[in-house]
Amino acid sequence: MKPDEATLVEACLRHDQKACRQLYDSYAPLMFGICMRYARSRQAAEDILHEGFIKVFENLGKLRDTSQLASWIRSLMVHTAVSAYRREHNVEALSDLTDESVSSDADEIYGNIDIEVIMRAVQQLPTAYRMAFNLCDVEEYSFAEASEKLGIRESTVRSNLCRARRILAEKLADYTE
Repeated sequence: MKPDEATLVEACLRHDQKACRQLYDSYAPLMFGICMRYARSRQAAEDILHEGFIKVFENLGKLRDTSQLASWIRSLMVHTAVSAYRREHNVEALSDLTDESVSSDADEIYGNIDIEVIMRAVQQLPTAYRMAFNLCDVEEYSFAEASEKLGIRESTVRSNLCRARRILAEKLADYTE
């Protein structure tokens, strides 16, 4: 019988290795998918996943509501992916892009396309565009929230998202016709 999440968290806080493994095994597959959206390669996604779970276990005592465990872990993974991006890229060099209007037609563009095809196309986006796309269109952060996370202006987030959508629309055009 699988213990409930509150019991599992308590066991992890007592450093029960079996419970820690169970928590990891329960959430790693879903979280790996999130990491893959932000990473350029499988290896980079595995690194983000590993770093994210280190944060999960280091901060598990800060979790106030065990019913929010999945969303709390997801939030840590997104934060870890954004931190990895900021470490590896000079975001200041990206912040002087011009503002462009951003249309909200993502569902229209991506609605009937296989998720694997979309994932491959997203992974091929330039990193700055991929980050804006993931934060705004996938994670549904506002431009202000994405701007804060990435350390760039809101107008740059808008511009990067617009460009990401344009590139994806071009890459996925054959699948939408």
